[in-house]
Amino acid sequence: MSSRKIICQVTGKAYTFAKDYFEKKVEEYSGEDSLKKYFITRKAKTYLNKGYSIQEIRNILNADESSIPGADSEDIKELIEFHKISSAGRSKKVSATLNFATHKSDPAVAAYINRIRTYE
Repeated sequence: MSSRKIICQVTGKAYTFAKDYFEKKVEEYSGEDSLKKYFITRKAKTYLNKGYSIQEIRNILNADESSIPGADSEDIKELIEFHKISSAGRSKKVSATLNFATHKSDPAVAAYINRIRTYE
C-alpha cells in the first residue's frame, strides 16, 4: 500500500489522511498520482478561486517555500489548470488567469504582509 501522506503544493503543509478519506480524495482527483501532484488545501483553493496569486496565498498562509514548486513554475501552472478544469463541472471557477495567478507580489508588499501577520 502506498503512503497516505499528501503535501499541499501551494503551502507546503503535509497531511496524512485516514484510509477512507484518502480513498475519497483519490477518487476526487481521478487517481493517486493526480492527488499527489495537484493537491491543495481548502483554504488555498478558496484564495485561488477568489483570484489571489500563488505568491499572495503563500504570504497569507505563511507557507514554507523551501520544499514546494516556485510560484511561477510549470508545476504550479499545471496545478492551476487542473483545478480550473476540475472545478468547472461544479460551477466553481478559478478566476485568475495563469499570468495573474502566478504574479509575484512587490517585495515591499510581501514584507508588509509578513510584518503585519505577527500582530495577529
